[in-house]
Amino acid sequence: MRDFSLAFFFLNATLRKIFSFFIEEMSVYSFSQLQVFQQCPRKYQYKYVDQIKEKEFESSPDLILGHSVHKVLENLYNNVNVFKIPNLEEVLEDFHATRNQEIADATKEKPLQIKGQQTLEDYIRRGEHYVNAYYKKYAPFTGVQVIATESMVNFDLDTAGQQKFRGVIDRIDKEGDTFVINDYKTNKNLPPEQKQEYTEQLSLYGLALQQKYGKYFKQIKARLHYLHFDITDEREITDDVLTTVVQKYSSIIEWVEHKKFAYNMGDKRAFEPVQNEYCKYCEYMSICPLRAHMKYDDEVIWGELGAKTVKGLVDEYVQFAKQESEAKAQKELLKDMLVEYLEKKWLLKLFGNAYKISASQGENVSIKDKDLLVTKLQELGILNETLDIDRFKLQKLIKDGKIDISKLNWSAEKNASWTLRWSAL
Repeated sequence: MRDFSLAFFFLNATLRKIFSFFIEEMSVYSFSQLQVFQQCPRKYQYKYVDQIKEKEFESSPDLILGHSVHKVLENLYNNVNVFKIPNLEEVLEDFHATRNQEIADATKEKPLQIKGQQTLEDYIRRGEHYVNAYYKKYAPFTGVQVIATESMVNFDLDTAGQQKFRGVIDRIDKEGDTFVINDYKTNKNLPPEQKQEYTEQLSLYGLALQQKYGKYFKQIKARLHYLHFDITDEREITDDVLTTVVQKYSSIIEWVEHKKFAYNMGDKRAFEPVQNEYCKYCEYMSICPLRAHMKYDDEVIWGELGAKTVKGLVDEYVQFAKQESEAKAQKELLKDMLVEYLEKKWLLKLFGNAYKISASQGENVSIKDKDLLVTKLQELGILNETLDIDRFKLQKLIKDGKIDISKLNWSAEKNASWTLRWSAL
């Protein structure tokens, strides 16, 4: 069967716009939405395409802490913006009032669940520390010019306006001819420097500022406030940085749209699930093909081996697979010992009590420099004779979207294939 979804992916941009107009209104994406897709396409499908309702949202002490601190800093800078500078005691009072309201809202139906060894007092103490340290660091706030707090932004990633994006910026400041995007983080874990998600998010918001306030500034900066560590990570959002980040997320959106089209055309495996560290926390665990079977009762199925339970079959299959792997390793060790003996005695046949082994020696050729080899084969005029089509490489190129199988004129076709891999529970 032709893969129409891949054919669609390789259509030119104009044709794609026409298709998208008739199929569905173009989606508006957010950074968190695309993070879900990169984490697991199947979770993205359940949440944003199928729009399956998640399990009832449960607040947590970490979320309450984050919301409370963000709200207090929002209130602080809203006051600063009208030249009404509250003192530290007033800001701390605001934190406690906000935190108490957050807790009251979260515990209307059931008690707040606190995991691990921490207590509610630990979270309160953390919040007090963040607010207190931040206030003392930036007081008296006389030099700051606040453009907006908790600003909802909507912007286009592409010049044609086909890729819509949205987000919320914690605070936007004006410092001379520079606009600064501020973001507060209350995480206890400091992300490694090579983890670029936070700065990529703020860089994308830099595009929003360009489209909304472009004539008012000459440069943009992103400023991440890691409150737990009293660290400020500041970076300039240059045109080069912006171009790189926009291209990355524009490509992700294009890939999402391609998968959505394939899914809507009947390809129910378009959004493949991905096994990762987040699976055990996923709200769609009960319907995900990677985890759903954990909730099943053990079933009996019939086959050539008679009646077997599914769980019993799994364990039996793995036992045979382990034996096969162990036997293969043992076989290689035995082969090495026999070959060593053959070479030492100059023999070509060995006899056991029940079996015999015939031996022959050949040669394998390995490629050390592929480019040089191609050149030499061309010089010899025999390059075409040495070319071979690697099925596995072709399969990967098609899977990665680099080859449209429908353009191969039926010289290749897709067939279903299953591989079973085992691991301990």
